[in-house]
Amino acid sequence: MVMDTRTSISRTPNGNTKELSGFKPKQRRLQFKPRNTKFDITDPEAQKETFRGFYTLFWLAIAFYIIRTLVHCYESEGIPLTLEFFRLFSKDAWVLLVSDMVMVTVTIASVPFSKLLAHGLLPYQPVGVVLQHIGQTLFLFTCVYWVFHRDWPWVQSGFFTMHSIVMMMKMHSYTTLNGDLSTKQQQLIKLKKSLAEYVAKHKTITPETMLQEEDMERDIGDLEDELIHGAVRFPNNVSLANYLDYLLVPSLVYWMEYPRTSSIRLGYVFEKSMATFASFFLLYITTERYILPTLYDPNLSEVQVILRLLFPFLMNYLFIFYIIFECILNAFAELSRFADRNFYDDWWNSVSYDEFSRKWNKPVYHWLLRHVYTQSIDAYRLSKSNATFVTFLFSSCLHELVLVITTRKLRMYLFALQMLQLPLIIIGRKPFIRDRYWLGNAVFWLCMIIGPPLLGILYCREVFWSQWVSSHVTTLYL
Repeated sequence: MVMDTRTSISRTPNGNTKELSGFKPKQRRLQFKPRNTKFDITDPEAQKETFRGFYTLFWLAIAFYIIRTLVHCYESEGIPLTLEFFRLFSKDAWVLLVSDMVMVTVTIASVPFSKLLAHGLLPYQPVGVVLQHIGQTLFLFTCVYWVFHRDWPWVQSGFFTMHSIVMMMKMHSYTTLNGDLSTKQQQLIKLKKSLAEYVAKHKTITPETMLQEEDMERDIGDLEDELIHGAVRFPNNVSLANYLDYLLVPSLVYWMEYPRTSSIRLGYVFEKSMATFASFFLLYITTERYILPTLYDPNLSEVQVILRLLFPFLMNYLFIFYIIFECILNAFAELSRFADRNFYDDWWNSVSYDEFSRKWNKPVYHWLLRHVYTQSIDAYRLSKSNATFVTFLFSSCLHELVLVITTRKLRMYLFALQMLQLPLIIIGRKPFIRDRYWLGNAVFWLCMIIGPPLLGILYCREVFWSQWVSSHVTTLYL
């Protein structure tokens, strides 16, 4: 929740202004409403999509692609599929599962902390804010330390790190909203007391006193509205059950009440679960048969590797998108009866990277918008362009952190490519690009096709580059 630093000013009978309670006016709320994802086949509107047939064609093509891959593998090696990649990501699996459960359980500490804020035992500004950020920093640092301590392979390291960041974002949104509402609750108590004292002091009704009372009553009404989300009023939401429900809800932005479906469709959960396993199987085959052998082949040049990995990386990118945003998030939404399933928009139609950033990952986008972008403007008085830069910088640092922990190297390649999106956004707003949809979309897809294999080479084949440079320098010296 973004805090507005403006105060409510009411006029006194003598015409001067008086700061009564530090009341912060109502802010724009994030709108949660019932809706489905674009590729949800249970959505009646999905049958009306113009390009629905291409969605069917894609999966039929993928089916033939898998059959061809398995047959070719059997003909060349005598087995349809090896288990080398499976042994890699299944290593230390039970420890990873227990570690993940412990990590999620630790976040429950946000509940007693919020209770202290809700009951006025701990002021949110500034003590609560400082403690909140110290706790979140220690949480993330401990998770990172545990990854290095266990020395997990890149799959386990990446999963645990990303899940830790997600949990940190959830904790931040939960404690920030409850902290902000606790401040408003204290303002409400103070304002009601001020109104009672003012009425008792000015028993004679005049136009000035009526105006003053109306101003105070209006501020009281606005504060009352701020403390209510749907049928829930703060601090009734601060409970273990409410927090556990929030952990299950596929939203990074905490709200006291979300729109809900009427029931849980077990058949729908089963469908999404099977789609998750099937899509992961496709992801496994592409990685095991096309990406890893090519990526670590020392006989191939960098250009050859990029050309061979263009489509495998693109396919994995689409599989990961489908697994996370269409399968997993929809399954958790169904289990928690979360009705707002706007996890992504039509990002494939993007003509610039600012449009892509808004449409690709809506849960993270909403979190960054509320807790980084808007906070930078309201709390630190940054301009919109500077707030945009800070948001991209924060997002790029988090993405690079995942790769630093996964690869055990600090190289900043992903960070540089993500920050490069800022000048690309400026170029994309030029009339020459903006007025030609096909051109902007083509540039976007070219970047999406070339970017992943380029990053794969930069992070995974660096050892071969080091050896090549070392041998050539030695030859030159001799």
